[in-house]
Amino acid sequence: MSDGRGLVDRSGEWSHPRILVAWFTVLAVAVGGLWFFLGQEANRDRAGCEELGRDARVRTALGEAHRPDMTCEELGRVMKRAAVPGSSADGHTREAAAAMKNILLAVDDDIRRREQLGVDAALRPLAESLAAYADVNVMLTDPTDSVYVRESLFSRGPWEAEDGFHMAVNDDTLVRVIRAVSAAPAAYAVVRQAQTSWEAGRLAAFPAGSEALRWSVGARALGKLDGVAEHVREGLSQDEAREWNAAVVRKLSAGTAMREGAGAASAAGRIERAWQRALTRAPESERDAVVERQCAVMLDAAGLTAATDQCLSNASGTASRALRVLRAV
Repeated sequence: MSDGRGLVDRSGEWSHPRILVAWFTVLAVAVGGLWFFLGQEANRDRAGCEELGRDARVRTALGEAHRPDMTCEELGRVMKRAAVPGSSADGHTREAAAAMKNILLAVDDDIRRREQLGVDAALRPLAESLAAYADVNVMLTDPTDSVYVRESLFSRGPWEAEDGFHMAVNDDTLVRVIRAVSAAPAAYAVVRQAQTSWEAGRLAAFPAGSEALRWSVGARALGKLDGVAEHVREGLSQDEAREWNAAVVRKLSAGTAMREGAGAASAAGRIERAWQRALTRAPESERDAVVERQCAVMLDAAGLTAATDQCLSNASGTASRALRVLRAV
């Protein structure tokens, strides 16, 4: 009979059978707790995809490709196909631009509903869709553009221009969606590289003697992306943040050799390569600072050195604002 002392027998010694029973009990509880936690996390991810898949705007965007029982992987692939059905070199169709707007609005609403700035890993190819739309570059660069402000209203559909159909969403929506996919450094780098190429092309198009300060407005976009990066790092350990930064730099600098051959004579190519060289040649400990000085490096390469102080000020200000938007979720 037990003397009320649990695992101790009458002689005052621990009972081996009881120790084994207790040990297995503790193990079972621990394993069960872990299984419950992982199950909850997996279920939450699946639930997020299920909620998004049920959104009327996503159903409209996907059209006949939509199914109620789609996995996250299927949803990610079909969403990308709907927004960018083929090459975007000749512009976007009305259907694709409408799909892209609906997807961005639905993802943003899902982020705010869950109060979590992230999406399932299978949905991160959305970064490639963002990179395929010059509209994203324009909205990041100048959120006060009158056309884009007007067309960002929920009720407005795509509009046609000489280069195809365009779409717009508001600035905060765009920043939140970019942050949601940016937990993956490769996804963040895809968006930033697209913005870099667009900025290089724009800088190269300005005639000599242009009013340099006008064009430092491009720092708004790079500043927002700086803010997104800072917010990602806030949720990581020091080692994880270092790994995330290193992965971003590898991705951003990976295209240098490819561009050396094709288009090397273009002014845009020279500006972009100057930025990439500055990034890859910087010591690892200084690369964060180099990234935050990207607009100044590119303006220097474009011969617009007088605008560098203004661009850095603009970038810092928009980074702070982006952080406020993201911390409010």
